[in-house]
Amino acid sequence: MASRSHVEVNERRLRLIYDCLDNGNNKKAIQEADKVLKKQKDFQCAKVLKALAMLRLGRHDDSSAILQEVHAQHPHNEATLQAMSICYREVHKMELIADLYENAHKSRPDNEEILSALFMAHVRLGDYKKQQQTAMLLHKLRPQKNPYYFWAVMSIIMQAHSATDKKLATSMYLPLAERMTKKYVTEGKVEAEAEVLLYLMILEQMERWEDAAQLLEGPLGEKFVSELNFRATKLAELYRKLEKWPKANAEYRQLLVQNPDQWQFWSVYIDSVFHLVDCQWVPDEGDQSAPIDYTVEKALAFINEQIKGCENGRLYRGPYLARLELIRLLQNRGEDSITIVGCPLTLLKQYFDKYSDRSTYFGDMKLFVGILNDKEKEDLLLYMTESLNLNKLGEPTIYAQDIKHMQRHISVLQLSRYIGQHRAMTDCDKVTLAKDLLDRHKKGLEFGTELLPTDLQYSDNYLILAAHLLLDAWRQSGKQHYMWQVVTQLELGMRKSPSNFQIKLLLVRLYCIMGAFGPCPALYDGMEIKHIMNDTLGHIVSSHVGRLGHFVAACAMYGTMLRFFTVNHKETTEYLISSYKYGSFGKIREFVNFREKLQNSLQYASATSERLLLDLTLETASHNSTEQMITYMEIDPEKDKTDMDQLCDNRDFKVISCWEPPELFDLEALQRQSFEEEKAWLRLRNLMLRLLAAAVMLGRQPDVNHHANNGVSEDRKPMSEVMPELLEKLVSHLEDCDKYTNSVLSQVDGPYRTRLSTFLSSGHHKVFKEMVQCVIYSNSLQDKGVGKSEENEEKRFTTVVPELLQEAVSRHKCPLISSPEGGAALNTEVLENLVLCAETLSYATILAGVCNRILKPLKSSWTKKLRKKKDTAPTQPCTFSNFNAMVEGLEKGASDLHQAVKEVDPVFLSLNLNTLNLSEPLTDNQVGPSHPVPQSQHPQSVRAPHRQPGRDRDTEGSVAEGGEQLPAVFSSCTRPRSSQTAVSPHTQVMKLHASTLSYILVRLGAVCRTQCVGTEVLDPMS
Repeated sequence: MASRSHVEVNERRLRLIYDCLDNGNNKKAIQEADKVLKKQKDFQCAKVLKALAMLRLGRHDDSSAILQEVHAQHPHNEATLQAMSICYREVHKMELIADLYENAHKSRPDNEEILSALFMAHVRLGDYKKQQQTAMLLHKLRPQKNPYYFWAVMSIIMQAHSATDKKLATSMYLPLAERMTKKYVTEGKVEAEAEVLLYLMILEQMERWEDAAQLLEGPLGEKFVSELNFRATKLAELYRKLEKWPKANAEYRQLLVQNPDQWQFWSVYIDSVFHLVDCQWVPDEGDQSAPIDYTVEKALAFINEQIKGCENGRLYRGPYLARLELIRLLQNRGEDSITIVGCPLTLLKQYFDKYSDRSTYFGDMKLFVGILNDKEKEDLLLYMTESLNLNKLGEPTIYAQDIKHMQRHISVLQLSRYIGQHRAMTDCDKVTLAKDLLDRHKKGLEFGTELLPTDLQYSDNYLILAAHLLLDAWRQSGKQHYMWQVVTQLELGMRKSPSNFQIKLLLVRLYCIMGAFGPCPALYDGMEIKHIMNDTLGHIVSSHVGRLGHFVAACAMYGTMLRFFTVNHKETTEYLISSYKYGSFGKIREFVNFREKLQNSLQYASATSERLLLDLTLETASHNSTEQMITYMEIDPEKDKTDMDQLCDNRDFKVISCWEPPELFDLEALQRQSFEEEKAWLRLRNLMLRLLAAAVMLGRQPDVNHHANNGVSEDRKPMSEVMPELLEKLVSHLEDCDKYTNSVLSQVDGPYRTRLSTFLSSGHHKVFKEMVQCVIYSNSLQDKGVGKSEENEEKRFTTVVPELLQEAVSRHKCPLISSPEGGAALNTEVLENLVLCAETLSYATILAGVCNRILKPLKSSWTKKLRKKKDTAPTQPCTFSNFNAMVEGLEKGASDLHQAVKEVDPVFLSLNLNTLNLSEPLTDNQVGPSHPVPQSQHPQSVRAPHRQPGRDRDTEGSVAEGGEQLPAVFSSCTRPRSSQTAVSPHTQVMKLHASTLSYILVRLGAVCRTQCVGTEVLDPMS
């Protein structure tokens, strides 16, 4: 009785701490915990709750000390264990949770709750072997509970799933799981549907289709009641794998009677019919089983029967499409019986009459328009066009009378483009048709006056089709004003349909192609990209934000993406735990596969490497901060954490509307090509990152224990050996990348090229390689001495690196506005090249700082030796003066780059971007006054979007006349240095591209966006 009273007192004391933690009052929680600990200094739960409050206040060291103390005492109280588990989860130390409960289990081996929590701790770690062992301990403890036994079975299945040796999985793990499950089946202990489903999963993984079918046909199959038609669908699938085509046909036939609009069933049903035809199967006499369609005639009769049934009620598309699929397969097989089905042209006309007012019409026709020859395609388009009564020669334009009429016209236009009608048109014809579609889009807006802002306008596809026509004209003619016309019209269309993601996707791509990234963050945020879309759609901006110099926006964007990937692992683990708790064994492999696919995502790997390189570029104002940053990054130069062979391309390009002819636009082939190029670029960036990390580690305190380990632990290779190996890999990879020098991936609808081609063609890789060689050579002087320098190596300091850097910078000194024949145009390559120059200069500066750290103690040592020899003249090796010359070259490169950026900036040169003539008429023979940009939109008075003047970390300087924060104009990028000591110019370089270039590029986006959408008067179509 006294013991129970003591427990109640403890619970009452802890309740105040729990309340404070639940309310977020962590300081108060610490105070309440201290009060309890004054009375009970060894109260473990109070200590852990205090540690949790400290952790949430950011006092990680104090919290960790308390947790280590309690952990060493091996607590077994459930409240203490739960509190410690919360602490460990918040600091992502899942392995300590497992160790915690293992120790608790040793103290209380008969406690079911502790064992169950230990099992879930192993689930978090993905340790399937220990999961199995813990589950069996639970089963022995509570043999009457089936779930524990099947937890062990599922753990064995997951061991087979994760096994690298597939032979081991099929010969040991799966047979063991099958025997364990079969034992319960034969003993009649199987109780729940989930247990039968687990047995079915094992049989399917072992490819024992016959046994799986018998399981479903038997009494255990009746337990599948939670999912509609699961048993019939699974049986039909198994019959197909067993090539029991009569049974498969009968099952799919029955499923189609219940659901005639399920296209997946129709395709497999027709496939089974042709297998029965090929093997000339006929039923036995007197067979009273379910009807089987073993001839084309019977299949056609069944399809027509379903069509008649659909006509009495809702118009299902499935049977109509099945008839077309039957024709397509017969045509591919060269069968004469195709005539009994009907004329393909007639059937397609009938389908148009019934379904062309639906948005799904074009997707359906993509599958079957290929069954027509060229003449029949023209006849179909003529029939479709005439049936609309919208275009008559010599008469005014006739607009659609209602929404369905308009959708039918849009369907005709989409199919016309897919067939290739637009490809044969001249530029003038395309522009004329685009103007007509823009007029129809404007007229069609009348049908959507009562729509909510979250609804899409019915006529939006007119606008998108017009945009593609104008883009065709831009590609063929090279006239840039067509591109700006597209941007203008899409921006105006987005005002009427603010939730249309197709318009936003197209705008983002066009702005990025033109080098104006400023408007893209708002467009991207407007699509509310969240969760998994960071992986599938994040590439539309992440590939360009760094390329176009928006470094601050890139930091924020990569941070958001990486948080999603980091949180994903934690959330998926909780889903796995819930699946075990509730017996959803079928979902466990799906969650594991999902987690692995995200962990191996190309987007995840790219964002990680780009963010690390960006941090090295932006957050390292001196070499000391560079060394500190490398320490925080925990980079292992010896090992690439990215497994290139396991990378998954999860990018989604099909989300963008595309009606291009398949013979001219193979999206799958383009994506495969893009994936290989992305992997090559990622590998290059990873090698550069590892080389930078290895160099910084090499230069860190080189005078201390140099010969032992160069600043790394003794069980690892010294960086003096790692760097040459990495450099060799870099050179080899650069040779493999030569095929990407002339990349043509810059499709509007497909994947965009990487920066690899520009990086190689501009010679930036040469600068980086030579600087790495300088570091390796500088380090070698510690062994052979600075007095024994090599002339060829010394040339890198004095000649090679400065000349290569000067060449890379000087070739990109060109104006932002070029003047080709026909007017001014925006030079879209200038910005990308300047950004690459800034990055290359940053990496060169980091490596120069490493050389400085290595050479500085050598210089001090040399000076001491000279002081001892008083009879000799104080002469220095040429290495020190050569290195100083290289630093001067870097500073000269920084100054030249700064000057190039100043020449690009419209503010410095007072460029008037009206020379781009964004409102130029579409046709050459169209005459009209140009539309001047209002004074409020002049480039010198445009605020940069998404920024507050004076608040960005990369913006500094004075305020312009219009209240705008302008970057400071540096009078010089050089820094005074002693003639005897080389100083890294890293600080100046960081100021250069972090404060000047980034801000300029944001301003460019603001100017372009304001020029396009500043006023309705800019619409040149009126």
